[in-house]
Amino acid sequence: MGDGFNTRVDDFPVWWTCPVLKDNKGRFMSRFDIVSHIANSDGGAHVDPELDEAYMALSRQNSLGWHFTKCDIVEAIVGRPELACVRQIAHEVLETLKQRAPAYFPG
Repeated sequence: MGDGFNTRVDDFPVWWTCPVLKDNKGRFMSRFDIVSHIANSDGGAHVDPELDEAYMALSRQNSLGWHFTKCDIVEAIVGRPELACVRQIAHEVLETLKQRAPAYFPG
């Protein structure tokens, strides 16, 4: 895991395979793990009737333990955190492309 939110990694295999999530059972997932589970077993290419246990817990059971707090109200996050993770991964790729090939991203 990086040492902060702005950690830059120039080695794609390291960026792609290093752990970025740790769930409440101590299981780690990389960007590769998240993207490949979505693409290969959860509606990307097809839906696997038996999802990987760690991915199932992440995508369906809030295994990250995320919650929403407002004043005295604390509720578990409803939604699909793995989809938010994919959006973040896409953002990281896009920002890298903008930095490395600015001619293709005017404005």
